[in-house]
Amino acid sequence: MKINAIDTDFKKIEDYLYGINPKGYEIFGAIKDGDYYIFRLFAPKAESVYIRGDFTNRSDILMFKNKKYGYHFIKLKAKKGDYYKYLVKHNDNYTLKADPFAKSMDLRPEFATEIIEDDYNFSDQKWLKKRTKNYDRALNIYELHLGSWQFKEEFNNILNIADSLISYVKKMNYTHIELMPICEHPLDQSWGYQVTGYFSFTKRYGSPRDLKEFVDLCHNNEIGVIMDFVPVHFATDSYGLGFYDGESLYESDYKDLQYSQWGSLNFDYSKTHVRNFILSSIDYWISQFHFDGIRLDAISNMIYYDGKENRGENEYNISFLKQLNTYVDQNYKDVMMIAEDSSSYNTVCKNKKNYGLGFDYKWDLGWMNDTIRYFKMDSFYRSNFQNLINFSMFYFYNERYILPLSHDEVVHLKKSMIGKMSGSYEDKFKQLKLFFIYQMTHPGKKLNFMGNEFAMFDEWNERKSLSWNLFNYPTHDSYNRLVKDMNYIYKNNEAFYKKDYDQDGFLWNVVDDNINSVFSYIRSNGKDEYFICLNMTNTYKSSYEFKFDKEVKLKKVLSTLDEIYGGDRRYENQIITSKDTKVKVELWEYEAIIFKIEKEEENG
Repeated sequence: MKINAIDTDFKKIEDYLYGINPKGYEIFGAIKDGDYYIFRLFAPKAESVYIRGDFTNRSDILMFKNKKYGYHFIKLKAKKGDYYKYLVKHNDNYTLKADPFAKSMDLRPEFATEIIEDDYNFSDQKWLKKRTKNYDRALNIYELHLGSWQFKEEFNNILNIADSLISYVKKMNYTHIELMPICEHPLDQSWGYQVTGYFSFTKRYGSPRDLKEFVDLCHNNEIGVIMDFVPVHFATDSYGLGFYDGESLYESDYKDLQYSQWGSLNFDYSKTHVRNFILSSIDYWISQFHFDGIRLDAISNMIYYDGKENRGENEYNISFLKQLNTYVDQNYKDVMMIAEDSSSYNTVCKNKKNYGLGFDYKWDLGWMNDTIRYFKMDSFYRSNFQNLINFSMFYFYNERYILPLSHDEVVHLKKSMIGKMSGSYEDKFKQLKLFFIYQMTHPGKKLNFMGNEFAMFDEWNERKSLSWNLFNYPTHDSYNRLVKDMNYIYKNNEAFYKKDYDQDGFLWNVVDDNINSVFSYIRSNGKDEYFICLNMTNTYKSSYEFKFDKEVKLKKVLSTLDEIYGGDRRYENQIITSKDTKVKVELWEYEAIIFKIEKEEENG
């Protein structure tokens, strides 16, 4: 069964171990060679490694070791669909391990690596040709968990929900979906944030080919796909990356740096092979699956030790992030790199030349926390906390921000978005509509978690389907109608996105009314202008006066209290003309109104 003990692919291996090689998945793992496969495993401290698989009749076959480079290898006859494991010996201890470069793994609690041969042919060339990073395009992301979006059985194959999901996302006018972590992981309740297979699409939702077909279907329906990726830490399960060769291979050699705040093991990016392992993983998902963006989780825990600024910056991690973003930008110039970063590190989106990390976008968690805090409080007290609304624009142009209302905000004990709103049942819906219009008209790209769009009262549970029955209730159905219509307005009017990161695209009109808690501002793309009014209290304003620097004519586009959205406002195509550059607008309790500022030719 053994062919020979010679392996000559040293240049690629040297680059992976000592230089830069973002294609580690072409070297390590099971590499097809005719009717045979070359199995390579980097485990320098292991005294010996055995391979056990369907093709060895479940007996253990000793692999050869290249002592210079520290990897074990063997060439064996095997076929697609065969499974195998490694048995790693260190100091007379034997541990069964999964292949770190496994492209498919058995469904938990099993972990054997499956040999795959994927010849899927994408048909998304038209999409890829016009794809960009969306700096000056609409970017409205629908974040979802594949297992619970539409719960049919314990695990849904991704293709079983593809048609209904794509149809729904298109109907709701989202531009992209973001998949919560889909790499193989042992614990369902981790939602994929403690990984064992960095090159494996989790078996819970199908095969790698199924995932490719799903992405292809999305692209052919004009929907982008973003992948949530976990670069900070990995699962401690015995068959995973932890102490892989008997010693600290992927984690730090220093015990005080090994474990994360979640009890998982931290990657040690001072090690070249670790840097290339993660670089190869991200390259694999982008190149082989055509993902349009990678969202990197918990970046503050990479920038600072344990995410704590007082512990200082982790220079190795920061260096790696710069390397990663530079590589992606140079090789996949139209793919977005997105940081979920809760720290105050202020050059996340700058390029490397400007001493930044090089991300394309950063989640604005400050905006999220401030806004939720504002809407949680009784409106009577809001006049004392206007800074929670206006502060975001003081720092907004420092980065390219995404405004996120993600899964983290609607999980156990945090309440759903509708549950966070203050006041009565009716007031909660009015305020959620107000909140949503504020999010969609504020500069920055948008992200909402599944269920937010029809005001689910239940907190998200990964073991339960979304409460789709709520569409039978008029209050939820009308809220969903507002979300769909506002998404359409956002997506089809450049004023709401083209100059997101240009100060000419936003102008405060009312920002400091500490008596009435009214805010207003103008969004512009340099050609079209929209005027947004927000009444943040439950008090009626019969004739609130707004001032402009010129005479204007305002045409109502949308009110959150329109009858179509469950309100009792029945005015259609309302037009208000200024008098001496002043406009008086009737504002009802918790009402948001969008006006278009008409031009002279439109007036005529």
